[in-house]
Amino acid sequence: MSDHIPSLADLRHDIDVLDDQILDLLRRRAETVQRIAEAKSREPAAVAGQPDGFLRTGREAQILRRLASRARGGLPAAALTRIWRELISALYLYQAPVKVAVHAPNKSAARWDLARDFYGSTTPMQLCTTASAVLRALAEPATLGIMALPEDGEKECWWPLLASRSAETPRIVARLPFVPNPRGRFAELGAYVIASAQPEESGDDVTLLVLQMSEASPSLARLSSLLAQVGLAGQPVAQYRRGEDGARVLLELPGFITAEDARIAALAAVDPAQILDAVVIGAYAVPLPAETE
Repeated sequence: MSDHIPSLADLRHDIDVLDDQILDLLRRRAETVQRIAEAKSREPAAVAGQPDGFLRTGREAQILRRLASRARGGLPAAALTRIWRELISALYLYQAPVKVAVHAPNKSAARWDLARDFYGSTTPMQLCTTASAVLRALAEPATLGIMALPEDGEKECWWPLLASRSAETPRIVARLPFVPNPRGRFAELGAYVIASAQPEESGDDVTLLVLQMSEASPSLARLSSLLAQVGLAGQPVAQYRRGEDGARVLLELPGFITAEDARIAALAAVDPAQILDAVVIGAYAVPLPAETE
């Protein structure tokens, strides 16, 4: 007796059954997220230091990394993780009315789509042509800002405004795209995500540090030497100069480093005549590598 070969109708029925099972699991996941939100309201200490307690950037990065590692059977990691980003973003609403303000000084359509790709189709978004407009938007609860990556000589330099130790100062908490898509249009376009929250460690992270330098044009070789003296390494991202009043340098340092790390305080003490201040302004989970074509 030959094996039964399913008809097209049989296979379509199987798809319908699988879709129903997936939907049932999604409902269970949503119910669990709702219980987490209720638990957070009962245990405020669990989200201490997080004004926007819904935001778990480290945990979300761990979820996406795990899922991407399981991508197989013709389903690209970029597609799989986008499905989960839609799910995660939609379920934010159980915890807070999340909104996104997108900094788009240029390439506004591309930056908008970069934000939409990560924060989902149902999250309210607004377009801001200036960085100051995004920072004003962050005064509203549960608002995230998508900031264009810094460049030397840019007209409006936003990142020095984060170089404050005030608890109310926004912090960089993520970098986009987290899952680069070689088939998409925006593989070369990046952004930082800022929020009124502290970054969360994911296990593979980069820390953002701003140095206030006395020199208007500090030597990058000298910077590397000063960092090495306290056991740090970093890559300069951008510099901001105002006349002859010195410069601020934005660096990315490998690892998750907090403001309380002794190396940060030691850095300013290595050469106080040159390094006037050192402030950690955030951290982000290292994005996944781009898939090959």
